[in-house]
Amino acid sequence: MNSPPAGIALLVQWQAGDDTAQKKLLTLFDAVIEGEFDAVFQESAKSDTVCVTTSLHLMTLTMLNQLYGLNSKEFYKGDPERYVRTTLMTQRLLGIRKLTLGWPVYAFGAEALGQATMYPDQHAPGADPGDSLVDRNNWYKLETPDFEGEVPRVIEAMLASFAELTGLEPVAHLPAPYSLAADIFGQETLITALSHEPDFVVEFLEHLTEKIIVPWCERLVQKFPNIWLELSDASGSPLFISPHLFQKIAAGPVLRLIKEFPWGNRVFVANYRGDMTPKISRVEGRRGAGRRNRRAQQTDPETSSTQSSTEALNELIDFKLSLCTEFIIKLDADQSPLSIYIEQAIRREKPLYLGIGATRIDRNSIADREAAKSELEDLATNSAKAIKTVSESLADKGQYRSNLSWPGDVYFEDVNAESDLDLVKTIIETIDKHGKM
Repeated sequence: MNSPPAGIALLVQWQAGDDTAQKKLLTLFDAVIEGEFDAVFQESAKSDTVCVTTSLHLMTLTMLNQLYGLNSKEFYKGDPERYVRTTLMTQRLLGIRKLTLGWPVYAFGAEALGQATMYPDQHAPGADPGDSLVDRNNWYKLETPDFEGEVPRVIEAMLASFAELTGLEPVAHLPAPYSLAADIFGQETLITALSHEPDFVVEFLEHLTEKIIVPWCERLVQKFPNIWLELSDASGSPLFISPHLFQKIAAGPVLRLIKEFPWGNRVFVANYRGDMTPKISRVEGRRGAGRRNRRAQQTDPETSSTQSSTEALNELIDFKLSLCTEFIIKLDADQSPLSIYIEQAIRREKPLYLGIGATRIDRNSIADREAAKSELEDLATNSAKAIKTVSESLADKGQYRSNLSWPGDVYFEDVNAESDLDLVKTIIETIDKHGKM
């Protein structure tokens, strides 16, 4: 098995189109798929250092497409054990010690209900925006899906394989009700209803919660008693629909799950983006969020509130913490200074997790690579020091850092074939250097 530096170097060479590197990767992944490196996945991350985790199934998809000709559907649904082994090995090659497992959560959630789903060869699947599953006239007819169907069974097989290979508690990724509604009803249609028919949206989300999310969670808990239930809800984020509508409508069903069900203490949402009233310039181009955001805010009284920014941030962090009770997370889209998050985590006695956005390492978006490398070294250094500061404060009070299987201490929000792997290497090595407790 390649050591982490050699593993990253091999991936960098592969990304550059080196034929020898591709042949080495083919030989390696042949063995990985056969289970010859399963023992490597049992190696646990050290508790006395800041860990890096990532979502990188898109990068693994590109690799397996080049190595084996697998298309998107074959990669994600063809062989769950192969999927788990190869995504875990990609993490190991990058030098990531704390292993996690992810998949195209929104597409899988919608497809499980019968939503028409597109599988481009080298890209993640997504709901067909021109063929919504439900509309204003039939949404209430949606019933609980067959959990013996293809997608639920693939997810369960992935979770079982991950737990067996790593010995870690599995984390199931499901779409939260608002984001699920957006994919099966239509993003634009839902944001219009949110602005003009908010009571309908509330009723729609309640229906999805009762008919889909609750029975799905109950089945997963029955099969995996130690499971964590991570609901993803990017579309319902403050950044996209405003802090007011996020709190008033989108997050309501998640709070109910946490408060009312015996497994609610294992439910969390960690990807609500935005820690202040969003600026239009920040969201243009993100799943069409610019137009939706403007429409939502036209009917949102909170956008013109005189509430101070400090009070608003405190309120928003408190609310986010009620939806993700184990830790405080600052994603790349959260714009308040890191120092504020350090203070908030220490005051609330919660571990701090920090996200690094995909655009920061996108090789197509970097004009000055040396400047980007220097900036990312500073970011990684400050992130490691921030997490250490919070961790030391927790230790002084007899508390311990969260040991959730996801998302880790410093979380790459996405690594794919267009990520600059040299910059990824810089971040990981810098965190390793400064992350010793």
